[in-house]
Order: sequence, then C-alpha cells, then structure tokens
Amino acid sequence: MLQGMLTGSSKTTLYLFLLLYRKSAKTRRVTQRKPSSGPVCLLCLREPGDPDKLGEFLQKDNLSVHYFCLILSSKLPQRGQSNRGFHGFLPEDIKKEAARASRKICFVCKKKGAAIKCQKDQCIKNFHLPCGQERGCLSQFFGEYKSFCEKHRPTQDIQQGNVGEESCVLCCEELSQASVENIQSPCCSQTVYHRTCIQKYAHTSAKHFFKCPHCNNREEFPQEMLRMGIHIPDRRWSLILCATCGSHGTHRDCSFLRSNNKKWECEECAPSAEATGLGEGAV
Repeated sequence: MLQGMLTGSSKTTLYLFLLLYRKSAKTRRVTQRKPSSGPVCLLCLREPGDPDKLGEFLQKDNLSVHYFCLILSSKLPQRGQSNRGFHGFLPEDIKKEAARASRKICFVCKKKGAAIKCQKDQCIKNFHLPCGQERGCLSQFFGEYKSFCEKHRPTQDIQQGNVGEESCVLCCEELSQASVENIQSPCCSQTVYHRTCIQKYAHTSAKHFFKCPHCNNREEFPQEMLRMGIHIPDRRWSLILCATCGSHGTHRDCSFLRSNNKKWECEECAPSAEATGLGEGAV
C-alpha cells in the first residue's frame, strides 16, 4: 500500500535510502567488536580466533601475534633464524611493523592498525587480516605472500550451474551461493568445494600429502589452491606406534608428546602400562 502512495521521485529516494541503510548496517556488523578480556594480536588487534583462518596464536615476552599476520604483513622482514623470535620474525621488527600499521586505516572497519596492503598496482586499500577475510579479501601463502582486496583478488570462473545443484565433495553439504566461499578444482572442473573444507583438508594433510580429493592430482591441484589463497603447511607427520601392541599409532603433536618422549601407549594398552609403571607418554 505504501508503494502505491509514493510518486516516482519518492520511490527513487526510498530505494537509495534502503541501499545506504543496508550498506551501513553491513559495515556496523563488521566493525562492532566486544572489548577484549585477554591478549590480542599486535598486528590485527584481535583475539586468538580460528587457527584455520588466522594461524597459530603465538605468545612470548608479553608479545602476542597470529602467525598469518606475521607472514602477511606488508613491511615485516624475517631477519632471524627459524629458532629466533617468532619463527624468525624478531620482536623489535614486529613492534616497528605495528608502529607503521598504526598509521594505516583499515578500509573495512575504519580503524587504525592495518598491517596488510592490497598488492595490486595503484590500489591503496589497507586492512586487518580478519577484517579482510570478512570482506572477501584474499592472501597467498607462497612466494612473496601477497594479499589482495576483494576487487583485485584472484578469481575462478565457476559455472553457476555447478553451484546449488551439487554438494561439496568433502562435507556433502550444499555449496554456498557466494562465489568467494567456494573453490573449484582445476583438474576436475565440475568439482566445487567449500573454501573452509579445503582449508581444513590442507591443514590435515599438509604439503607432502595434499592432493585432489576427487582424482588424486598432486600437481595442478595444489598450485591452484595456493593461487586461490589456501594455506598448505610444509610439515611431515611423525607417527609413533603403541609401545605395547604396535597396532595403533599417534602423531606426536596430536597426543601432545614432548620431543624427548620415546614411548606411547594407546587407550587399550594404557591401563596395563600404568600397572607396570610405564604410563602414557613415558620416556
């Protein structure tokens, strides 16, 4: 009834008002944050968060940073050996980068402290890593570790027919209608995944076991996933077999075993091991 009472110019004004309101509402949802009650990253001013998105939350000598914020910050050098500072990033350099970022305003939340800059020529957008992820920015975890805003990020030509009609191969749930939340296989062009599913898969399998879940391609698939911002860690899993039965195993990190722990017992054998005084994770 209201639309019937409006003139042509009034309808245009109302339409523009609604567009501006929706845009401002979206911005408010992104920028509103609850006061932190614990340590925050010096380079993005956020709490630990999801390690799949922000990397490990590192803390040492009253300094806290996300691993991804370290390697993606635009002007932060890695001058130390891997066993110094934070994976080779020295505390003094991190503080200098934070001071530089304190003069840069995030184009998403409009607050200072944006350490990442879009690497497209002539683009002046800076952003915090979490803000950029919320807005559709993309960071690459290889080579020069470049980051791009939502307008200049690498894209894929995902056929619209593949979205909504098929499900993600990894989780078997419907694909998202938002293209930035999906990622397409280069070797199986009709196969589309959720970006979050591929990222979890990459962190589980790591570089030496990462391959196309559909056809096992180990060349094109990893390269395209890297181009599209998937972080593929370079690590080898160390499997330790049960010292009692030898038929079960665990990864050292999964069972929180120290590097000097040489023996481990599975759940089935742990009671008998305790009775003999060995105990789980005994040296």
